[in-house]
Amino acid sequence: MNQLIAIGVNPRGFDRLLAVRFYSQIVRPQLKYGLVIYSIVSTSLRKLEACRNECLRRIFGRSSCSSFKVMLHLVNQPSMHERIAILQAQFLYHSLHLPQDTLLSKLLPFLQTSSSISQWYKLTKSPLWRTFVPSTDTMDTRTFKHLRQTFLQNNLVSRRDGPNSKLLPACQPTLNVDPILWLYHINIFELAREIQCILNTKCSPRR
Repeated sequence: MNQLIAIGVNPRGFDRLLAVRFYSQIVRPQLKYGLVIYSIVSTSLRKLEACRNECLRRIFGRSSCSSFKVMLHLVNQPSMHERIAILQAQFLYHSLHLPQDTLLSKLLPFLQTSSSISQWYKLTKSPLWRTFVPSTDTMDTRTFKHLRQTFLQNNLVSRRDGPNSKLLPACQPTLNVDPILWLYHINIFELAREIQCILNTKCSPRR
C-alpha cells in the first residue's frame, strides 16, 4: 500500500474511485488470499478489517469522524465478512461443477456428509451458501449471481436499518458506485465528514 501511495493512490493524487480500483486489484487480493478454504476466527477477521480500514483511510484521508461503512457503500465494495462468504460460496459452487474425472469430484460424496468432518463440509455453513442449498442441483451462473446480489442487498438493508446507522440511510439504497464519485472536483467524503460532525456530538463541523 505504501508503494501505491507513492505513485498517487492518496487523497491528493488520483481521484478516489480510481484509487479504490487500485486497491481492489492489487491490495485486496493479498488480504483475501487463502480465505476460500480457511474458517476464519473473529480475531483474524478484525485484523483484516483493520488493515482494510487503514487502506481506505489512506485513500480518502484521515478523520476521527470517518465512516468506513459509507466509504465502502459509495464505492460499492463488500465488507470483509461478505467477501469471505462470497469467496467460499464460489469455491463450493465450482467444486460441484467439476469434470467427473477430477479427484475432488470423486471425493465429494464423502465430503458432503457431516461424518467426514471435512473443511468442505464446514464451508457449507456459511450464511451465503445456506441460501443456495435449495437450488444447488439446478443452479447456473446466472442464478448464482442473482442470489449473491440478493445476499448483498439484504445485508445493505440491515445495515441501513441498524440503530447506530446515521449517514448510511442518506446514501442511495442500491448496490452501485455512487454517481457523485464521477465528479472529480467534489470532495464527497469531506462533505460526509461535515454532515457526520453535525450528527455526532463528539466533534463539531469546521467553520
